[in-house]
Amino acid sequence: MHKAGLLLTMLFFCSCLVLFVGCAQQSATVPKGQWLEQQDVLKTIENGELFSGHNYYYLGSITAPDSFIALDDRFQLRSRAWAQVTMTSKRMAGWLQAYSQEMYGSCSYRAGYIYAPDGTLVGYWYSQNELNSVYMPEPGVLEICQPHTVGGMVCGEERDDGLFMGRE
Repeated sequence: MHKAGLLLTMLFFCSCLVLFVGCAQQSATVPKGQWLEQQDVLKTIENGELFSGHNYYYLGSITAPDSFIALDDRFQLRSRAWAQVTMTSKRMAGWLQAYSQEMYGSCSYRAGYIYAPDGTLVGYWYSQNELNSVYMPEPGVLEICQPHTVGGMVCGEERDDGLFMGRE
């Protein structure tokens, strides 16, 4: 049982490493945008309002995503992590209901703006994780990594995985 847990832990860390390395390998010459927290966006989203003229993308489950973004439809998202979804008021209400039932202690939901490197507002985000990298490798194309916390972890994930604990 201990070996299986260790194997799953290693698989998890390797998966995270691949995701973060993929985003970290962006060249210094690729223009970088911003992912900034803003309370008015949180209120707008939690009131169930949708952003017209925006395409929605999510991470995780379609019924209760870990995070979602709304990008201005003038921009294309290039990503292997985010999945596009047709957003409706009914779907947003379902997501908000699922979020209201989650209990992760200090992992409250946050929201904010996504800016292109030139300062143009390109979208909005909603997540328990407040940090992210936004790149524009070419005009009109965005690459947005998976959001994370200050420690590089994902809020709500189990951190006491037994990896550093002694054998019983």
